[in-house]
Amino acid sequence: MSEAVQNVAFIGLGRMGTGMARNILKAGFRLTVYNRTATKMQPLIDAGAAGASSPGEAAAAADVVVTSLMDDRSVLDVVTGEQGVLAGLKLGGIHIGTTTVSPGHAARMADLHAAHGTHYVAGPVVGRPDVAEAGQLRTFVAGDPAVIARCDGLLHAYCQMVVNVGEKHQVANSLKLAVNYMGVSLIELMGQVYAFGEKSGIDPQHLKLLMATMFPQPQLQEYAERIRARDFDEVGFALAAGLKDVELMLQASLDARVAFPYASVIRDKFLSAIAHGMGDRDWSAIYEITRMNAGLEWARGGRPS
Repeated sequence: MSEAVQNVAFIGLGRMGTGMARNILKAGFRLTVYNRTATKMQPLIDAGAAGASSPGEAAAAADVVVTSLMDDRSVLDVVTGEQGVLAGLKLGGIHIGTTTVSPGHAARMADLHAAHGTHYVAGPVVGRPDVAEAGQLRTFVAGDPAVIARCDGLLHAYCQMVVNVGEKHQVANSLKLAVNYMGVSLIELMGQVYAFGEKSGIDPQHLKLLMATMFPQPQLQEYAERIRARDFDEVGFALAAGLKDVELMLQASLDARVAFPYASVIRDKFLSAIAHGMGDRDWSAIYEITRMNAGLEWARGGRPS
């Protein structure tokens, strides 16, 4: 288990995965990539990666497989399909799951790999596509300590910070959902305050100063500015994908018997936003639903009228 990881397969070249895979390649690992839409592989192949025709073929060439997919179902399909990861990954191989999935799914992945003689590391990441491109993501990892230690160089190839939360895989994904719950709750709070300010005659610049004082973290500052300007076209995290995460938050809170009341309010706004054609906007576009509910001018599709 002590030999260095050299061969890596990356599956899922979406807006997050492409940047992560590119940083793995830049770090000097031998990289094989697979994506359902094959054209998305070409830029990485041009940069020196090998391409695969299936998840199983990619896994067969790797010591470690990294997946960056959409949800529980997409990960399960890629892992267990006839030409899936388990069909190709050698005994003792490792799968790092970076997708935001349910805690129960993480535990299931660990059981599937254990039965196959392979290892699973839960490794959801925190950050947006620009952060992934810069190699500055954070990740929460859980699993066998020796397996995680073996992956240390790989994890730091695409993450700035690696937080080991222990051996229980589901804890990593619970922590990721907690982070996202706080983030989307603050987005909702900012929107409420800006709508209140507009109806109460508060100068938006005064609210901007308030946001800068209370939320100095750069990403929160960016969301505050998006909401103030009602600029949701540049997508950090798509609203439709955000709904999936909010549903996961609600299920996790139910399982833990701890209420997440803000998530219920936010889910309803996400549903309304998607019904009004905003699913491809940044998830902070729920501000438009806050405006609509407050009787303020709002924009279908998340764009100012």
